[in-house]
Amino acid sequence: MFERLHDGGMGSGGWGRRDEARSVDAFRDVRQAEQTRGDRSRLPPRHCWVLNPPSAPGRWPGLVVEWRSAAGHWEGRVVVVLGRGRDAAVLDVWMREEQLTPL
Repeated sequence: MFERLHDGGMGSGGWGRRDEARSVDAFRDVRQAEQTRGDRSRLPPRHCWVLNPPSAPGRWPGLVVEWRSAAGHWEGRVVVVLGRGRDAAVLDVWMREEQLTPL
């Protein structure tokens, strides 16, 4: 179901620059396809940067799990983990397209 971007390089679970470049290219390819089709509702989940989610200013890594058209613009439903360890919080929130960029 989910596209695996890691190619099993050296080390356990290490994500290299080549994997990052492939994920960005994949995100861009999907974005171009979306613009051509005009429908994002069936796109697979994608990693992204989330800019200023509610109650957490800054840029956070997230996962776009769904898209919807709302009042003339697109919004992505993203899952974002804020913080680490015991203090971590998970957000599941709709964000405007402008607040989401490829990882």
